[in-house]
Formats: sequence, structure tokens, C-alpha cells
Amino acid sequence: MASRSAPIAMAALLATAACGPLSHAAVRPDLLDPTTGRASPPLPAGPRERMRVAVYGDSQGNTAAHRAIVAAILAEKPDLVLFAGDAIDHLPAGHMPDWGGWQYIVPIWPQYVRGHAWVSLLTIIPFPAAIHETLLGAAAPPRPLPDLNGWLEDTGPLRKAGIPVLAARGNHDAYHVVDEARFASIFSPPGAPELAPDGFWYSVDQGGWRFLVLDTGTDMLGDRDPMPEGGPQLTWLESRLSEADRLGLRSIVLLHLPPFSSGKQERGVPWVRRLVVEQILDRHAVALVLSGHIHAYERIVRPGLEGRPVNYVVSGGAGGRFFEPRERREEGSAIFVEGVRNFVLLELGPEGVSGRALPVQVPGERWLDPRSPIDEFEVTIAPAGAGPATSGRSPSGR
Repeated sequence: MASRSAPIAMAALLATAACGPLSHAAVRPDLLDPTTGRASPPLPAGPRERMRVAVYGDSQGNTAAHRAIVAAILAEKPDLVLFAGDAIDHLPAGHMPDWGGWQYIVPIWPQYVRGHAWVSLLTIIPFPAAIHETLLGAAAPPRPLPDLNGWLEDTGPLRKAGIPVLAARGNHDAYHVVDEARFASIFSPPGAPELAPDGFWYSVDQGGWRFLVLDTGTDMLGDRDPMPEGGPQLTWLESRLSEADRLGLRSIVLLHLPPFSSGKQERGVPWVRRLVVEQILDRHAVALVLSGHIHAYERIVRPGLEGRPVNYVVSGGAGGRFFEPRERREEGSAIFVEGVRNFVLLELGPEGVSGRALPVQVPGERWLDPRSPIDEFEVTIAPAGAGPATSGRSPSGR
């Protein structure tokens, strides 16, 4: 009897798990901007000399924190918002790529998380995707709510105020093919054709600045590599930066996975550092590099073009569980602030960038009462061909 019931039980398990990709809620059209049909209202037309830009990332379905961040941003009246990814907190079933349901019949999969060797012990668990979807689904659901509709509800005040949003896709936004497609659909830049789910990178020119948004993927073993060396995204990035240099546009790069980080739970990503920074950004006059993923605030200063300093700012404190710093920080780390919800406010003008990292108090969360701002920095745009210079001061002294 046992030998007969085992195949039946496994078939039932797999049939249940196979429903996983179909359990994503549809995006509600009423939450999208009525003009663009996307998450952002239209970008303003015409030249502008100065812009105020807010930057934040990693809301991850934390409604209270996200709405507090949005309210604080709204009070600053920005012209543009940059979102550094992880709008949702979805997980990969069995820590496997989404192969449209085929992952559920894979009996063994090597479990690997960069920097966490102990995870490899979980490789002994058979049919990891099916087990996760069913037996472990209650404890760690692959698709917890709120989903993208929750993000859209939280950011409704930005659309109502007519403030456009440019977004990079985070790893949690890309673990499931349905999420990838929906993210591309609603977060493609307003006024441009919809981007393909496997080609979510773009640039937008505003006020003498070029904003370049990159796709760093999931950084998960076996998943799609959005940045193969010599591939379309990196070729495109080199081309767009070269054009910006020729046109005199100042470049700001937004991506999710950071090339540098002092985080204890997550570090900077080596292949992003090598392929994006060392092979491309270091050869161009990039004013600022912005990222999320690390649930904290950090600013790292390192040499770029002709040895001139470039600020790498991480703002991933909008909702995810907080990260701690390593005992030995990243070389060039000017400041690391843990345990504080935050966003960054940038003042862009002909002379350069003035940046402030601002703390946000969330009802019901522990409040460390940090100084405000928790960090300040300046990027001075030198004469053409000389690249940006930078300075910084950290009121918190951390």
C-alpha cells in the first residue's frame, strides 16, 4: 500500500505546487496613472536648470514604513523620484529559478546563497520548489502580500501630485516570471515603449542630466544573467555614457544590487563591481551611483575617471529588515547608518549635486532619534572633460 500511495502523494504535491505561478494577483488598472497607464505620471517636458530628486529603495511590502517614506518625500516636493527596487518581498520557490512550472519536478537543486555557506546544507532536501510551495509555504510563502498592488496603493499620493517615478527592478521583483513581466509593464518609463521583461534597462534625460537605470537580476544560481560580459545591456551602457560625455550631460546611475557595501548580511556584488564599475563607469564622468538592496544607509567614496572621487550611495531602508555593518567596513565607506528608515534628497543644478540622507520615523517601529540629516554630501561638476569632484560630511559621525 505504501509503495502505491507514495507516487500518488507526490503527484498531488506537485499538482498543488504547479499552481504557484498562477497565484499572482492581477495588477489593478485603477491604481495606475490614468494618463500613462503605468506606475508613473508623465515626465515633464522642456528644459530645466534645477531639479529636486528623491531616492529610496526596498519597501518590500512594509506598508507602514513605505507610506511614511512616501509622505516624507511628498513633503519635500521633489520633481522626480528614483526607486532602487524591491517593491515586493517575493521569494524564489525552493531557491530555484522560475522555469514556468518545470522547477517543481526537479528532484535535487544545489542551494547556494553568496556569502552564506551553510545554505548549501539544504541541498539534501528533495524537490525543493514543490516542498517550499506546499509544506513550507505557510512559514515562508513565495508570494506574500502585499504585492505590486500594495506598492501602487502606497505611492498613490505621488501620482496624485504628478510626481514621476523611475524604478530599477530588484531581486525580489524578479524571482517569478509573472512578477518580471508585470514590473516591466507598469514601471517602463512613461512616454516610452514598454520594455521587455528580459531587457529592463533604460535611460531618461531630464534637465541636463542623464539617468541610467540598470537591471542587475536576482544574483541567484541558475537564473537568467542580465549582464553577460559583452552582452546587450553592458554594450548599451557604454554607448549611452559615451554619448552623455559627448553631449555634456551629467550621468547618474541607478541599480539595485550594489557594487560596494559594508553590510554584514549582504555585501557588494563582485560581478557588478567588475563588469559595471571597473570596466565601464570608471572610464566615464559619472556624477553619482545609487543603489538599494542593503537595508541601511551607506555612502562609499572611491576613485573614478582619472582618479576623481565618485559617491556610491546605498539607500535600502524603506521597509525590509535592517542590516548591520561588518566589523571591517568597505574601503572608502564614509558613513554607514543602521536601524533607520531613510531616503535621499538630491538637489541637482549646473554646479553639481547637493545630497542629504533624511531619517523617517515610522509609527510602531523603534525610533533611534538620529540627527537629521544623517548624512550630507556635495558633488561639484568641474569644467567639461574634468569629471566631478566630491566632498561629504556626516552629522551623525558614524
